[in-house]
Amino acid sequence: MPTKLKGMTSLEIAIIVAIVLIIAVAVGWYLYTTFVATTGGQPRLNVVSAEINGTSSGSPKLTLVLVNPGPVDVQILNAEVAGQSVTLTCTISGSGSGNVIGVGAQARCTGTVGVSATSGTMLPGRVILSGGQSFPFNAVVKP
Repeated sequence: MPTKLKGMTSLEIAIIVAIVLIIAVAVGWYLYTTFVATTGGQPRLNVVSAEINGTSSGSPKLTLVLVNPGPVDVQILNAEVAGQSVTLTCTISGSGSGNVIGVGAQARCTGTVGVSATSGTMLPGRVILSGGQSFPFNAVVKP
Protein backbone atom coordinates (compact mmCIF):
# COMPACT_ATOMS: atom_id res chain seq x y z
CA MET A 1 0.00 0.00 0.00
CA PRO A 2 1.45 3.33 -1.01
CA THR A 3 2.12 5.88 1.71
CA LYS A 4 0.07 8.99 1.71
CA LEU A 5 2.01 12.20 1.19
CA LYS A 6 1.17 14.69 3.80
CA GLY A 7 0.99 18.38 2.87
CA MET A 8 2.11 21.32 4.99
CA THR A 9 0.13 22.02 8.10
CA SER A 10 -1.25 25.47 8.88
CA LEU A 11 1.41 25.97 11.57
CA GLU A 12 4.21 25.46 9.04
CA ILE A 13 2.58 27.90 6.63
CA ALA A 14 2.20 30.50 9.39
CA ILE A 15 5.90 30.20 10.30
CA ILE A 16 6.99 30.65 6.68
CA VAL A 17 4.71 33.66 6.20
CA ALA A 18 6.04 35.21 9.43
CA ILE A 19 9.65 34.77 8.29
CA VAL A 20 8.91 36.30 4.88
CA LEU A 21 7.09 39.21 6.55
CA ILE A 22 9.99 39.89 8.94
CA ILE A 23 12.47 39.92 6.05
CA ALA A 24 10.21 42.26 4.02
CA VAL A 25 9.89 44.69 6.94
CA ALA A 26 13.68 44.66 7.51
CA VAL A 27 14.42 45.35 3.83
CA GLY A 28 11.77 48.10 3.75
CA TRP A 29 13.19 49.76 6.85
CA TYR A 30 16.71 49.64 5.41
CA LEU A 31 15.55 51.26 2.16
CA TYR A 32 13.57 53.93 4.04
CA THR A 33 16.44 54.92 6.35
CA THR A 34 18.90 54.97 3.45
CA PHE A 35 16.58 57.31 1.51
CA VAL A 36 16.08 59.63 4.48
CA ALA A 37 19.82 59.79 5.14
CA THR A 38 20.58 60.83 1.57
CA THR A 39 17.89 63.53 1.32
CA GLY A 40 18.73 65.39 4.53
CA GLY A 41 22.33 66.58 4.64
CA GLN A 42 24.31 67.61 7.68
CA PRO A 43 25.93 71.05 7.48
CA ARG A 44 29.69 71.21 7.21
CA LEU A 45 32.03 74.17 7.48
CA ASN A 46 35.76 74.49 6.91
CA VAL A 47 37.64 77.15 8.89
CA VAL A 48 40.41 78.09 6.46
CA SER A 49 42.07 80.68 8.68
CA ALA A 50 41.51 82.33 12.06
CA GLU A 51 43.38 85.43 13.28
CA ILE A 52 43.06 87.93 16.08
CA ASN A 53 44.55 91.28 15.07
CA GLY A 54 44.98 94.57 16.88
CA THR A 55 45.89 93.32 20.35
CA SER A 56 48.35 96.20 20.76
CA SER A 57 45.65 98.83 20.08
CA GLY A 58 43.30 97.46 22.75
CA SER A 59 40.38 96.43 20.48
CA PRO A 60 41.29 93.02 19.06
CA LYS A 61 39.34 91.77 16.07
CA LEU A 62 38.70 88.16 15.14
CA THR A 63 38.91 87.45 11.41
CA LEU A 64 37.73 84.08 10.09
CA VAL A 65 37.81 82.77 6.54
CA LEU A 66 35.15 80.09 6.16
CA VAL A 67 34.23 77.77 3.29
CA ASN A 68 31.00 75.78 3.03
CA PRO A 69 31.73 72.52 1.15
CA GLY A 70 28.04 71.53 1.23
CA PRO A 71 25.69 69.69 0.97
CA VAL A 72 23.44 72.39 2.53
CA ASP A 73 23.61 76.13 3.17
CA VAL A 74 24.80 77.13 6.65
CA GLN A 75 23.78 80.07 8.81
CA ILE A 76 26.40 81.48 11.18
CA LEU A 77 25.00 82.29 14.63
CA ASN A 78 28.17 83.49 16.36
CA ALA A 79 31.62 82.40 17.48
CA GLU A 80 33.31 81.77 20.79
CA VAL A 81 36.92 82.58 21.55
CA ALA A 82 38.41 81.44 24.84
CA GLY A 83 34.89 80.87 26.16
CA GLN A 84 33.55 84.35 25.30
CA SER A 85 30.90 84.95 22.67
CA VAL A 86 31.76 87.00 19.58
CA THR A 87 29.13 88.43 17.22
CA LEU A 88 30.27 87.95 13.63
CA THR A 89 29.60 90.06 10.54
CA CYS A 90 30.27 88.15 7.34
CA THR A 91 31.07 89.18 3.79
CA ILE A 92 30.31 86.37 1.37
CA SER A 93 32.23 86.13 -1.88
CA GLY A 94 29.98 86.84 -4.84
CA SER A 95 26.82 87.65 -2.88
CA GLY A 96 27.56 90.54 -0.51
CA SER A 97 27.02 90.32 3.21
CA GLY A 98 24.91 88.20 5.51
CA ASN A 99 25.30 85.22 7.76
CA VAL A 100 24.03 82.52 5.37
CA ILE A 101 26.85 80.87 3.43
CA GLY A 102 25.72 78.96 0.36
CA VAL A 103 27.15 75.68 -0.84
CA GLY A 104 30.64 76.23 -2.27
CA ALA A 105 30.81 79.85 -1.10
CA GLN A 106 33.58 81.47 0.89
CA ALA A 107 32.99 84.04 3.62
CA ARG A 108 35.19 86.44 5.55
CA CYS A 109 33.73 87.05 9.01
CA THR A 110 34.90 89.59 11.57
CA GLY A 111 33.97 90.44 15.14
CA THR A 112 35.38 92.24 18.15
CA VAL A 113 36.96 89.97 20.75
CA GLY A 114 36.65 90.76 24.43
CA VAL A 115 39.71 88.83 25.59
CA SER A 116 43.28 89.99 26.02
CA ALA A 117 46.00 87.80 24.61
CA THR A 118 49.72 87.90 24.05
CA SER A 119 50.91 88.29 20.50
CA GLY A 120 52.22 85.05 19.02
CA THR A 121 49.92 82.76 20.99
CA MET A 122 46.87 80.84 19.85
CA LEU A 123 43.41 80.97 21.36
CA PRO A 124 40.91 78.13 20.97
CA GLY A 125 37.50 78.91 19.57
CA ARG A 126 34.54 77.60 17.66
CA VAL A 127 32.05 78.78 15.07
CA ILE A 128 28.44 78.06 16.05
CA LEU A 129 25.73 77.55 13.42
CA SER A 130 22.04 78.34 13.85
CA GLY A 131 21.30 74.60 14.12
CA GLY A 132 23.62 74.25 17.12
CA GLN A 133 26.51 72.55 15.32
CA SER A 134 29.96 73.89 16.16
CA PHE A 135 33.26 73.80 14.29
CA PRO A 136 36.48 74.34 16.26
CA PHE A 137 39.45 76.52 15.32
CA ASN A 138 42.65 77.92 16.82
CA ALA A 139 43.09 81.66 16.24
CA VAL A 140 46.62 83.05 15.87
CA VAL A 141 47.07 86.27 17.91
CA LYS A 142 48.88 89.02 16.00
CA PRO A 143 49.89 92.51 17.19
